[in-house]
Amino acid sequence: MTLLGFDRRDLSTTWNFFRMFLRDRFLGSRLGTVWALVNPLLMLGTYTFVFGFVFKSKLPGSDTTLAFATWLIAGYGPWLAISESLNSASQSVVANGGLVKNMAFKTECLPLAASLLGMVPLSISVVFAFTLLFIDGNYPTWHALAAVAGVVMTFAFVASLGLGAAAVTPFVRDFGVMLPSLLMMLLFATPIFYPLEAMPGKLRAISAWNPFYLTVDFIRSPLIYHTIPPLKQWLFVAGVTACIGLVNLRLFRRLKGNLSSVV
Repeated sequence: MTLLGFDRRDLSTTWNFFRMFLRDRFLGSRLGTVWALVNPLLMLGTYTFVFGFVFKSKLPGSDTTLAFATWLIAGYGPWLAISESLNSASQSVVANGGLVKNMAFKTECLPLAASLLGMVPLSISVVFAFTLLFIDGNYPTWHALAAVAGVVMTFAFVASLGLGAAAVTPFVRDFGVMLPSLLMMLLFATPIFYPLEAMPGKLRAISAWNPFYLTVDFIRSPLIYHTIPPLKQWLFVAGVTACIGLVNLRLFRRLKGNLSSVV
């Protein structure tokens, strides 16, 4: 059985590439892949300390400073996953030129596996946010189950974008160099570090349908506000993801015949 040209062997190949990418990233370190857990925890712990105990920032209506740190992590964790996935996917073909030239496999598996890398810090962020919620006394409700669907939606969204980034970067190397800066600009243009309500009226209306913001909100709202975003928002992001994914998959397959000559 195949779906969009992928079969079970391709799923297995993608998973094996994911494991290889994760292992190779920390090759030579004593802790190895344990760093995949330690790095996000150190960063999240730093954010919690700075915003919860140094700045003592508070959410409107909250009596504790830990609430703001939890809110921030529940939003920045998904963004960290988006950034990690897109940056890794954009370089996945270039960094594995030897495999592209010498092995017979669906090259599309490379950006998909690279996109999975972002799910590691995302999963850690969700667990960390859960822990802070319990410490703060803001116990998760059944709505938190929707965060699992949010994680799946986040992966699908970044994977659809990652296919395009992986297809373009080998031919336009400057794109891979520019991407981190573009993502940084997008981070501050998206309501991640500040609530949507803080934006001016017209920008707020536009940002409310920003798929980057919505994918973050699919995880933040169930955890922090104990609410599930409206169905129309899920359908909107699913539609955008499907359109981008189909276009980028077609673009990748159209260009992949020339990849071996440019990597």
